[in-house]
Amino acid sequence: MDLRYKQDENNYKSILKNYKFKEEDTINLKSIQNIIIKYKDELLKGFYEFIFEFNHAQKFLHSKEILKRHKKGIEQWYLNLFCGEYNTKYFEKLYSISEIHVHIGLPAHYVNAAFSFVRSFIKEIIIKEKKYEVLMSIDKIIDINLDVLTISYKDEEQTKLVDKIVLLKKVLENNSIEPYIQPIFEANSKKANKYEALMRLLLDKNSPALSVFPYLDTAKRVKLYEKMMKIMLDKSLKNLEDKDIELSINLSYEDISNESFKQTIYKKIKKHPKAKNIIFEILESDFIEDFSIVEEFTKYIRTFGCKIAIDDFGSGYSSMENILKLKPDFIKIDGSLIKNIDTSNESKIIVKNIINMAKDLNAKTIAEYVHSKEVYDITRELGVDYLQGFYLAEPKSFGEYFN
Repeated sequence: MDLRYKQDENNYKSILKNYKFKEEDTINLKSIQNIIIKYKDELLKGFYEFIFEFNHAQKFLHSKEILKRHKKGIEQWYLNLFCGEYNTKYFEKLYSISEIHVHIGLPAHYVNAAFSFVRSFIKEIIIKEKKYEVLMSIDKIIDINLDVLTISYKDEEQTKLVDKIVLLKKVLENNSIEPYIQPIFEANSKKANKYEALMRLLLDKNSPALSVFPYLDTAKRVKLYEKMMKIMLDKSLKNLEDKDIELSINLSYEDISNESFKQTIYKKIKKHPKAKNIIFEILESDFIEDFSIVEEFTKYIRTFGCKIAIDDFGSGYSSMENILKLKPDFIKIDGSLIKNIDTSNESKIIVKNIINMAKDLNAKTIAEYVHSKEVYDITRELGVDYLQGFYLAEPKSFGEYFN
């Protein structure tokens, strides 16, 4: 027997054991197959009415083809709950279905809500059909599915997860989260008086600084993210106090909708001697959330002289109405457009239109991902105001740039 297959089989057996899922449960679930099939169309109708109440679902299931594929996956998953064979093959199918059901990009709380709907629906029809003896078995199989689809049981992935958590806790304990900065150059003069602060994790003096991006999801999952952001914000603003530069700090909708963290930001900028030198970058894609929260935040911080940049502009999520309301000081053009601008005429046309629009809004444009001389030359020719990227300068610590 293949060793990997044997390991997977042991994993799945341990899952069933953890939930005290027994042969009796298998028999119970298989016994109601006909009832489940009978209510299949009603379940699917109610399921999609329910999840389409959420903006995230509307965004990710945006075409007939994607919706058709998703419905097929959900139908297969629903019927498979009562297949009567909960072995390695069942769990392999479950992982396959998860690519359609969970990994379309829906946040975990939406997935949990969808499972809650399915659980309630199935219980209602089972009570209606007076099959009370299978209710506990239904709870077990749905709990197992929920965990498998949202949390990995694979030993290798669990080990990676644990390693990430240990690393994050270590850098927090050592206060070794540091803002590295990358210069933002004036396109015409090639002078740098603006810098973007980027979070880096420092394990020790001999190890290279680590980008936070591979660890972000884990940090949010184990509730360490806010602590990390507070350290990042505090150190960034302290470094700015004695420097004659503008500093750009990235914020997500999650940051500014978190009342505790938002108040931390307000408290710090109120007493900061160079609040007018602070630029807050907000992702364009975050405008699809509650825009009123973004708007309220930007209005308030502007009373202290802070500026606003829209990050990753051109990714196609926000409405022009929101852009006009926000009146950004800077528009950072989406990196996917810039990095291919030397080979894609379409990217060139889109960037040119963004530049023209920004001028009408009295906003300055910043091109990120300037990674080659070709990209550098083209973006300058198109009239971008500022340039940023590894071709010009890499992110380094404050000390490396200013000592």
